[in-house]
Amino acid sequence: MYIKVLKADIAGIIDDVLDVIRNHSDVQWESVFHEAVWLSENGAHRNAVKFGIALLGLFQNEQAKELLLTLGKHEEFTLYAAVAIQNGMKNGNEVLFELAKSVHGWGKIHIVERLEPTSPHMKDWLLRHGCSNTVMNEYLACVCARKGDLKEALSSDRVDKDLFEGATDIVEALLYGGPAEDIDDYEHAPKVLSDYVRLAREMYSTVKHLSVMLDIRDFLNSDEKKWTERMQSGWTERLRGAVLESCQSIISRSGWGSTVMDAVRSSDTLEHYYGVTCSRKLGIDIWEELFAQLVANPALNNYLELMKSDDPNRIRKLVQFAEERLPLRHIASGPADEFGLGIEFEAHARLGSLLQSLDRHEGVGKQLILTGLNSPVVSNRNMALNALEGWNIASWGEELLQAVTRLEEEEPVDSVKERIRKLMEDKGISL
Repeated sequence: MYIKVLKADIAGIIDDVLDVIRNHSDVQWESVFHEAVWLSENGAHRNAVKFGIALLGLFQNEQAKELLLTLGKHEEFTLYAAVAIQNGMKNGNEVLFELAKSVHGWGKIHIVERLEPTSPHMKDWLLRHGCSNTVMNEYLACVCARKGDLKEALSSDRVDKDLFEGATDIVEALLYGGPAEDIDDYEHAPKVLSDYVRLAREMYSTVKHLSVMLDIRDFLNSDEKKWTERMQSGWTERLRGAVLESCQSIISRSGWGSTVMDAVRSSDTLEHYYGVTCSRKLGIDIWEELFAQLVANPALNNYLELMKSDDPNRIRKLVQFAEERLPLRHIASGPADEFGLGIEFEAHARLGSLLQSLDRHEGVGKQLILTGLNSPVVSNRNMALNALEGWNIASWGEELLQAVTRLEEEEPVDSVKERIRKLMEDKGISL
C-alpha cells in the first residue's frame, strides 16, 4: 500500500478513497486509526504523511491534536490537517484558529477560508492579522472583511492602531483586486471606505497610508461606466464626492514630499516600494535618486522603474551603465528552457527588467538584446524578440540580424521558435 500511496495523486483520489473506507463493512477501525497515526508521524515521504493525515479525519481525533497542529504548520500539509481537524474534533473551529495564527502562505488561506468567527476575539484577529500574508493579500481581503465584520469595526469614532493597520491591508487589497473578490464584490464597500478615510484623517502617518489614499482617489475617479453600476450597489454621488474630498485633503497636506523621498531612500524593501509607488502617482521625479542608488549598489534591481522614463538621454545613460556592469557574457550562455528562478538567475532578471521596455527606444540597447537572444532563460529571449518586433529592421544592424537567424536554428522551445520565424517573415528576412 505504501508504494501505491507514493505514486498516487493524493489530492485527486483522497475523497474517493475515504468514501470507500467509510462504506466498507469490514473495516477494523482501531487498526486504521493506528495506521493513520503511524503514517502521519513516521511517513518518510510527503504523500504518505498526507494520506495519514487524511485518514485521521475519519475519527474523533482530539488525542492527535498536537500531531495535527505540528504537521499543519508545514504549508504542504496545512489543508489536510485543517480538514482532519474540522472533521474529527468537537472544538475543531477553535483548533483551526489556533493553527491559523501559526501559518502563512497558502496554508493560511486554506484555514481562514474555513474558519468560522464564533467569538469577538476571532473577529478581531481576522481584521488585524488575518489578511496580511506571504501570498497575495487579495485572496483573503474580502473573506476577512466579511467574517471580521469590518463595517461594524470601522463605524466607531475611534479605533486602535492595530485595527487601523489591519483595515489598511484589507482596503488596499480590495482596491487592488486580482484573483479573488475585490472592492466591487464587497457589499459594504461604500460605508467601509467612507469610515476608513474618516479615521485616516487623524491616524495617517506613513507612506503606506498615503499609497492607500491615492488608491482610493484613483478608484473614486475611475471610469464613469463602472460608476453607473456602483450606484446600484450602495454608492451615491454625494457619498462618492464626500469621500473623494476627504481623501484629497489628506493627499494635499504638506510634508508628503519629504516623507516620500525618505521612503525612496529607505533600505527597507516595503517602505522603498511604497515610496516609489507614491512618487509615481504624485509626479515626484525620483529617477536620479534611483540611478544613484544603482550606481552605489549595482546588485539592486531598480532597472524596471528606471526604464519607465520617457527621457531618451536617461535611457541611454541607464543602458550604458547596464552594459558595463551586468555580466553579459555569463548571461549569454546559450538558449535553453530555463524559467530563470533562483539566486543564480538574478542577473538574468535584471536584464529582463531592461528588455521589457526597449521596444519603445529604437536603436538603444543592442548589446542587451543580443545578450537576451542568447540567454538560457526563455523570458529573456521573448523580451528580446519583443524589442526587435518594435524596431524597424534598419535599426537592427548586422550582428542582431545574424543572431536572430542563428537562434531560429538553435531555439529549443517550439513557441519561441515559431515567434522567431514570424518575426523574420514580418521583417522580410529569408529563412
